[in-house]
Amino acid sequence: MPRTLAAPPVPVPALEMSGEAQMGDHIIAAEWSPDGRMVATATVSGPVGIWDSGGKLVRELPGHKHGTFAVSWNANGELLATGGQDGVARVWDAATGEPRQELDAGASWVEHVAFSPLGDFLVTAAGRQLKLWKAGGELVHAYGAHPSTISSVAWQPGAFYFASAAYGQLATFGVDKPEPVKSFAWKGSILAVAWSPDGNYMATGNQDASVHFWYRKSGRDLEMTGYPAKIRELSWDTGSRYLATGGSPVVTIWDCGGKGPAGTRPIQLQAHEVYLSAVAYQSNGGLLASGCRAGWVYVWNQRKPDRPLRGARLDGAITQLCWAPADEHLAATTERGMLRIFRRTSQA
Repeated sequence: MPRTLAAPPVPVPALEMSGEAQMGDHIIAAEWSPDGRMVATATVSGPVGIWDSGGKLVRELPGHKHGTFAVSWNANGELLATGGQDGVARVWDAATGEPRQELDAGASWVEHVAFSPLGDFLVTAAGRQLKLWKAGGELVHAYGAHPSTISSVAWQPGAFYFASAAYGQLATFGVDKPEPVKSFAWKGSILAVAWSPDGNYMATGNQDASVHFWYRKSGRDLEMTGYPAKIRELSWDTGSRYLATGGSPVVTIWDCGGKGPAGTRPIQLQAHEVYLSAVAYQSNGGLLASGCRAGWVYVWNQRKPDRPLRGARLDGAITQLCWAPADEHLAATTERGMLRIFRRTSQA
């Protein structure tokens, strides 16, 4: 890896806390509602919590027997989808907590659910089975079995296209076709997919400690290597120029402007002493949050990379970081079941 910057020479100011809650078990998923008023969290034991921005429990859902894996809000915030270890995806009425739909995802472990950014389409992934539904429960497409277990699904921002990843394949789909629009073969294990906001790039974090950049239109890909560990942590900035990645204790940021990141030196942000477990750019602003297995959360301005703007330590390894849509709050969760919500200040 390229030369890294020195650790912060002095302690950084603390992030301002808005609220805190405890779910009592490893929080595996978290997502803000589209209006930024509530955040949903899911635990590996099953229960799903819906919290306000001050950390007050608004509603608790039973989730899934044996454990919940994923949560996803629909575009207007009326519905919350969940998936878990009971073979079904459930669509809940967010206002009442009542289940509206129970969808057979095709295998016993439903690891991914994702509502579309436009309309009310829902993707479910269970084992090698990928399905597309309407929010009312109507099955739109049941796609052919993937070559291996589906490791990630992601919608293209502002479009009716989505991507799925598995060992040996990255594919894109449109809601109007029963087969992939494009399929990109790659002999490796893809762990995570992230679309750039402009839809031009798909970035993947991989088991072999590499990051790939796929050009959606041409299918051309670039590979960035040199990481010490596999990569699950990916986040694009709002302008689609920068991609932040994990794979080490250092936040590595690739500049995709101009001719792209090939042959360039990344920006590197160093403050964590152990491996990263989450990175998240703001939805509209330019700040970046990073979290690690030691429980530290830092907020950075990458234009001033010598040290973070603010920081805080939580109880347990960070599992999720997510900014509210208007960037007014940052939610952080841990493997010990803590949810902490930070309030944005003038600096962070």
